[in-house]
Amino acid sequence: MKKMKSTIITILLLGMLSVQIVFAQDKKAIERKGFVFGTSWGGSVSHLTFPNKKQTDFDVALDLKIGFMLNPRLALLLTSNVSIYDYSGYGRARKRDFGVLAPSVQYWLTDKVWVLGGAGLGGDNPVLFDLKDPANNELERKYYDGFGFIISTGYEVYRKKNFVVDIKARFTYRNVKIENEDTSGVSTAILVGINFY
Repeated sequence: MKKMKSTIITILLLGMLSVQIVFAQDKKAIERKGFVFGTSWGGSVSHLTFPNKKQTDFDVALDLKIGFMLNPRLALLLTSNVSIYDYSGYGRARKRDFGVLAPSVQYWLTDKVWVLGGAGLGGDNPVLFDLKDPANNELERKYYDGFGFIISTGYEVYRKKNFVVDIKARFTYRNVKIENEDTSGVSTAILVGINFY
């Protein structure tokens, strides 16, 4: 009986020691510093308001971020994000994207949960895979800009050293003039991202 008790106590102590070692390694693994790069892919629902109509689209969403960790919980970034939609205004019906290019700040509330916010240049741009005869058709390659902002939050689902996979929810707003007509849009998106810190 005594031998059994001492065996159980030894197993418990070894188990507790193992847990402490694992957590210590995890804390070391979540050290974020230096250069930051990340990209995300997913789906978005976009609600757009044009002078003569409103529309809702479901399509591809993309993100890109690059920057620097100011400390292990705070990053200063330049972010770019895209929500593709079906445009049917001037010229032929085609795919375009709207998004925001913005200086942003990302802050980790916990070891795995983060929030991001930024404001900057809103855009409405051609989608490269849906260009037709851009050399002879100016409307195919028109870029429009205005104001936009982004807010997102994410959760890190996998981490190994300086490589992280996360899932994020994103909200984007932009307001631009297309051929001198005000258009605005909002997009909500769910994305899966890969990041390097």
